[in-house]
Amino acid sequence: MNADLEKLTKDEKIRLFNGVGNWNSFDAGGRLPSFTMSDGPHGLRKQDAVQETEAYADINRSRLATCFPTSSCMAASWDKALLSEEGKSIAEEAQCQEVDLVLGPGTNIKRSPLCGRNFEYFSEDPYLAGTLAASYINGMQALGIGTSLKHFTCNNQEKRRQTSNSIVDEKTLSEIYLRPFEIAVRKAQPASIMVSYNKVNGEYAAASKFLLTEVLRKKWGFKGMVISDWGACIGAANCLKAGMSLAMPDSNGYFSHQLSAVYDEDSVLRDKLDEANSLVVEAAKKWNGGHRQKADNSKIDFVAHHKAALRFATSSAVLLKNDGALPLAPKTKLAVIGGLAATMKFQGGGSSHINAAEYPSALESLKALGYEIDYAEGYPTDLGNVSEKGYAQALELAKKAASEKVPLLFFCGLTEEFEGEGFDRETIALPQVQTKLLDQILETGAEVIAVTFSGAPIDIYFADKVRAVLHMYLCGEACGEACAQLLSGNVNPSGKLAETFPFSEKDTPCYGNFGGEDDNIEYKEGCLVGYRYYEAKKIPVRYEFGFGLSYTTFEYSNLEVDAAARRVSFDIKNTGTVKGAEAAQVYIQRAGAEYPELRGFEKVELEPGETKRVSVELDENAFKSYDTSAHNFVPLVGTYKVMAASSVKKIQLEKEVEVSEGDLAGQAADAYSPDVTLYNDFFTNTFYEQHHRGTFTTADNLGDMAKESFAVRMILRFIIRAMLSTMKGKSKDDPSVKIAISAIEENPLESLISITNGVLSEKRMQGILRLANGKHK
Repeated sequence: MNADLEKLTKDEKIRLFNGVGNWNSFDAGGRLPSFTMSDGPHGLRKQDAVQETEAYADINRSRLATCFPTSSCMAASWDKALLSEEGKSIAEEAQCQEVDLVLGPGTNIKRSPLCGRNFEYFSEDPYLAGTLAASYINGMQALGIGTSLKHFTCNNQEKRRQTSNSIVDEKTLSEIYLRPFEIAVRKAQPASIMVSYNKVNGEYAAASKFLLTEVLRKKWGFKGMVISDWGACIGAANCLKAGMSLAMPDSNGYFSHQLSAVYDEDSVLRDKLDEANSLVVEAAKKWNGGHRQKADNSKIDFVAHHKAALRFATSSAVLLKNDGALPLAPKTKLAVIGGLAATMKFQGGGSSHINAAEYPSALESLKALGYEIDYAEGYPTDLGNVSEKGYAQALELAKKAASEKVPLLFFCGLTEEFEGEGFDRETIALPQVQTKLLDQILETGAEVIAVTFSGAPIDIYFADKVRAVLHMYLCGEACGEACAQLLSGNVNPSGKLAETFPFSEKDTPCYGNFGGEDDNIEYKEGCLVGYRYYEAKKIPVRYEFGFGLSYTTFEYSNLEVDAAARRVSFDIKNTGTVKGAEAAQVYIQRAGAEYPELRGFEKVELEPGETKRVSVELDENAFKSYDTSAHNFVPLVGTYKVMAASSVKKIQLEKEVEVSEGDLAGQAADAYSPDVTLYNDFFTNTFYEQHHRGTFTTADNLGDMAKESFAVRMILRFIIRAMLSTMKGKSKDDPSVKIAISAIEENPLESLISITNGVLSEKRMQGILRLANGKHK
């Protein structure tokens, strides 16, 4: 046993399993080291101590910090070095804010473009997502700040995320949904992993021995803590015995009461508690920031970090179309329409919302470069109604631009009410107020350049009607300056899509089987996620995975493949007249396979006329496939097509190679002895029974109970009204309100004890449960 634990009483050991307040581990009255956590992942959301007792809905209040581009944006850079630098930059701010562990990065697979939290995730491809996550983790942890890789696992939607049941077969789970976590664990060993709210194959991920012990620790060799998502510990004893180390946030004694009741009679629980306690204490010793300076924002180099945020943004924006309209001629006249040009949308709503300083908008940044600008808002970016006067002014400006042959920049995208934590989108369409205006602008004959903003794919239906499309994603606090630098040509766009942009949500592989009111979500599409689906089914898309244009052109040549060394080499030449960067991709397709798979990538910067030899190290599974009988990835001999590409559809070079047993000699499957019983149980007991009046438990939520109980319905209405009254008149469409309402309606009762800071006590929870089940005594 850890020597520190020998000093603890039974009650203190039990208490160590649960966090203190919202952000700290238990220190046993100063006798144990402890650590402080903060939300991430694209900046610090550090809350002051006074905010510990504030309402769950006050999630956007935090200390000033640099807001870097979100993960969906950073992924479009295809640049491992940039992800590492982002991790280091956030770590520098954490050092000055007494933060020891940052809750990020998020590496969940983008199963559907409709997931409201996709802006926090990297990609639809597991290799790309895992590799970028590992770079971020290594960058941050190199400076002594721990990370918490999240959300483990199959947390692929926001609707009913606290109770939804992701039903996934073994091959799909291993190749698609677990794989990015596996890559990050093997390449970076994060300080902790945050386990998700949802069920997987019928059991809560947070209470799954298969996921937390068999896969995470035994199979992958994970050494750190497993932390619950905030409120995800349902059934403390089961979660502890499954492999959870720390339940967050503070349950105000509820978890201690649960564990104390069974501690003396359950030797397995006692042993698992010792293991969990040891991991928490070891983490506190390793990541504790006691040697660092006290919180002091003045020690943060915000100027340097803002410059880095600008560089990240310009490296990640994706040029989707250009018929020569971009870059803009210097210091010319422009017409600009759209509220997003003046009020920038550069991050999403929810727990990752950063309190950033104000910086120049795109409008201001273009003016600073010497452009003469006529501007009309056209539509508002808040939740107000469109002004008829503002709408008419925008159309008049468009007509003027058309008659004077002046370029018209139309800024559009998803405003705050359309994407955020706690809710999903219903469509990939842009807000109607924007599309209606754009359609009428296009009728004027103006030469339109669209600048788009979103954290996930949107319907760029107007692509054939405009001269250029520059997609900025949610690119952080330097958004306005980044727009100006890219549009002017001061920086050459080099981002490429890390996800497919379909023509419609109806084209997506999980359409009709995503979100909804049924908690059972069958992943019927199997491994056909993202580009794998579109390629296998030959379904046309608006913009394919890996796509992105430049102001220059590139030529690939001299492909060489070394299968034994898992290395592919080729030359890239900049054949244009300006400096540019190319994200080169390597795809591999085994003979008989339905689709290619990304197995390597490198980004290279080239001067005009310059040629560089690019060497790409392939994924360790490049010549492997998951075998359900071995419960592992196993090497496969055979014929493979190796492709160097600028996107999944734009194959520049290809070579067919025969991979022999000799080539695979050093690539054997890991030594691993699976617990077959755990595997069999996990993949056969996949459904669970949803409860109804008379059978509701503490794992059910108020929303479901309210459907069958008038009394609970009234209680829920009262709680929501009381919460809204504290939110200063905010609309129900405000992201901070949406996440709060979804939490109250959809979190299990047990979860509400923690996230309401004890307002919902165990006694009150039991009272609500009796009412829900029709028992009034």
